[in-house]
Amino acid sequence: MIQRMLERNDEDLMLATGQGDNRAFAVLVECHHRSVVQFIYRFLGNSDRETAEDLAQDVFMSAFKAAGSYQPRAKVITWLFRMARNAALNYRRGQRLRRTETLRADDTTPVAAGGARSAEAGAMADEEAARIRRAVAALPAAQRAAIILRHFHDFTYSDIADVLEVSISAVESLLFRARCKLRGMLLETRANQDAPQVSPDLGAGLFREDTVL
Repeated sequence: MIQRMLERNDEDLMLATGQGDNRAFAVLVECHHRSVVQFIYRFLGNSDRETAEDLAQDVFMSAFKAAGSYQPRAKVITWLFRMARNAALNYRRGQRLRRTETLRADDTTPVAAGGARSAEAGAMADEEAARIRRAVAALPAAQRAAIILRHFHDFTYSDIADVLEVSISAVESLLFRARCKLRGMLLETRANQDAPQVSPDLGAGLFREDTVL
């Protein structure tokens, strides 16, 4: 039974959920929970993993409640990621409001260090990854979402447009501007800190002019 459900597409699983099949929704969550958590975690930038998990749970709860009225006009995955983006945006707005009201001085969460790794290559990779995370987190929200969806989740331009509710040409513009800003931020950081260059596997893909899919 479980194997047959795994072979069904997302739209079928959502329609089955709307008809009262909770096992179908469990399969849907199993398929997409990890990627939704990762998207929210990267989008928020300075949050902890627990916050991303909580927001992802809210996303799936909202999807479950909406299953009865679901119509397969768009891909389920882009629908889920649109809700994930909105949840992350609302959380960030709430965080900014609370910081403004309380004037807390400790509102920046430091990026975790490389831990106890002894290998120099591992420490360098940690620092490069942290630098990229900070740079991505500093982008405007739409550019940040577009970069994350394209380069970390391998979404097509069309799917990114569905998530962000914009045109494909707008996605092209967002990605172009985001790559330019990231290049500038990373080069400035390297110059200021005398840091090692971003390794090709971590950084190069962010600056490629991709073909529209």
